[in-house]
Amino acid sequence: MSAGSPTGRLVAGLTLAAGLALGACDASGDDPERPGGDTAKPTAAAAVLHAPGRTWELPAGDVVPNGRYVPLTPVGDDEVAGPSAVVVGDMLVAAVADESASDAAPLLVGISGDGTVRWRGTDFGTCWTPDHAALYCTRGTALVRVNPTSGGAGAGADVTVAAGSAPVLDDGVLYVVVTPPGADESAYPPPFAIAALDATTLRSVWPDGPAAVGELAGLGAGSPALDLSGDDVSVAAWRDTPSGQADATQFELDRATGEVLGSTHLGKGAFLDRPWTVRRGFGNDRIEVSRDGQVLFQQAGQPWDSQDDRLVSPDGRIGIGSTLYDVATGQAVWERPDLGDELSGWRWTADRAQVAVTGFDTTAGKMATSYLDAATGETLWSGPASDVAPTETPDAFVQVETDFESSWVVHAIERASGDVAWSEDVSEAGRPGSKDGLPLGGPYVSPGTVWALGATTLVGFTDFPG
Repeated sequence: MSAGSPTGRLVAGLTLAAGLALGACDASGDDPERPGGDTAKPTAAAAVLHAPGRTWELPAGDVVPNGRYVPLTPVGDDEVAGPSAVVVGDMLVAAVADESASDAAPLLVGISGDGTVRWRGTDFGTCWTPDHAALYCTRGTALVRVNPTSGGAGAGADVTVAAGSAPVLDDGVLYVVVTPPGADESAYPPPFAIAALDATTLRSVWPDGPAAVGELAGLGAGSPALDLSGDDVSVAAWRDTPSGQADATQFELDRATGEVLGSTHLGKGAFLDRPWTVRRGFGNDRIEVSRDGQVLFQQAGQPWDSQDDRLVSPDGRIGIGSTLYDVATGQAVWERPDLGDELSGWRWTADRAQVAVTGFDTTAGKMATSYLDAATGETLWSGPASDVAPTETPDAFVQVETDFESSWVVHAIERASGDVAWSEDVSEAGRPGSKDGLPLGGPYVSPGTVWALGATTLVGFTDFPG
């Protein structure tokens, strides 16, 4: 069970190990412009549908002697620790480790779209970008805001980010799941509280600092723990039970003060999927959706995956097995049993406009992925199989097709028609990690660059026409 799966939302804190220490940036004190919750996330331009004019490579050994690209964020004990990075504006932030010095912290680097290492940083830990425009990293017991272009950082806030959590940025405020000062970190579940920090200065927005320390005592943080889609700050918490199912409670905190306004007991295997509450049976054999305490929908089967971990779409639809349902009526909107049952890989695209199904094509004799119109269930097109969700732009899917042994190819696919706009072979970057079962990181997309991150080589594609 992965932390990102809906079942693992309330129990991921139990299984996530402490993160790999990452190098980051020197404290030069310069600061990017103030991030805000109303700023749209940068998206890749439609130019990625045209073949890149330039391809470049950056071997990890050119950054650090005996270098190897490593995970930028912590991974669970049951996950393959492949190389990973984040895109912040037009920069790719990655971590490089010296393979000959296992006790040395990796170096954090900022790489521009032309493959130039713009900055190098040390003495920092895990890093996140809540909106792909601002970068935050841990430094000792502090959380600091980092300039993604120069690597500079200020003093930051003296808070300890809880393992397995990620800061959430909303309307100029950074909400963070933290370990309360003086808490017994060996306690089970791991103690936690919520901090609200000004996104630029990282000063506490709440007058008394981290909130709900008493109310959350003895509870573990959900995954994700924070929901900022309502008027208040919603906090998911769980209590362990003999059955192994997490017993969930949702707390509401005042955005201005952090005061706990109230709580709602959701029950075993349940979580808030605003405005619905979703409850899953033990072993994922039952889905129940309720609203305002009234059960609206019940169905057995495996729900579709989504990138935001929510099972119910904003228009009140949920996919289970090969059927899309309306939760308000319980009726099927459409069915596609010809594409397989819950054992096939069903998932929403990020914008919920399409549904991707990966399964075995008996006619072609190989795995394939079909993309359906989410409104009608009609097949738009079918293409190479992809168990991993591609990187999405408004007009394209960018994904890697691989046999995990000798071949890795980046495809840019027109998302409405399935036409392959361009393909680039990155097998030389993929093979060095294949013996260890390491996946290729990405593809990562900025407005002007596509990156594919191998264990020893970063490949970039840029100079797109248009």
